[in-house]
Amino acid sequence: MILSCSEFYPLPFNHFIGNTFTASCDYVKDLLPPEKFENAMNDAAGDTLVSQLRRAVTTELFPFTPQNLGLDQYSVEHWIGSHPDFEPCDVAPVRHSWFPLFTGGSYLPNDFTSSRSYDFMWARAPRRSSAPVGQLSRKTETMATETDNIVFREYYYLAGNLFRWFKLYNKAPPQNSWVWQWYPSGNEWMQGAKKHGSDVVTKLSKPFWDEGVPF
Repeated sequence: MILSCSEFYPLPFNHFIGNTFTASCDYVKDLLPPEKFENAMNDAAGDTLVSQLRRAVTTELFPFTPQNLGLDQYSVEHWIGSHPDFEPCDVAPVRHSWFPLFTGGSYLPNDFTSSRSYDFMWARAPRRSSAPVGQLSRKTETMATETDNIVFREYYYLAGNLFRWFKLYNKAPPQNSWVWQWYPSGNEWMQGAKKHGSDVVTKLSKPFWDEGVPF
């Protein structure tokens, strides 16, 4: 189901700048009710903290904060993008897309000295930087994507997302979802989800539980 907004970012969680969006009723009706969603996110965050203490997950890309984890009142920021069937698009202009997992390019913020910079350009997302400008350095993300013991444990990548999708909705994204192409080692995670279902995170991350992180 396609959702549209001004600017979409997958990190640290699926969200839209300004929390403004349009969505189909078919998509929204499949979301957990907000009150139930808040309780479920609180439970998920508690489980994540235990997993972090066991070195089963890492939080190397962003701080382990209530907002990033969707605790309590912050759950509303995660709600609209929480379903595994989520298909984002956005409309704000972009000068140069940064796909750090596939290209060597860099993201350039919009230059508003020209009136054309305000022209809306609808397109499938993500097509910008992974996170809003200033929140995640390219160096840090490049190091993370090249390190298996982070790729297969990082809460803000597919390890955390799949954990939440199965906990909240008991399903993974469909095979044609954007997530399998965008996140690092997406194909391995997709095949793992098909084979192991809700146990996929444990099965794929466990070989790295005893390893530290390089930064």
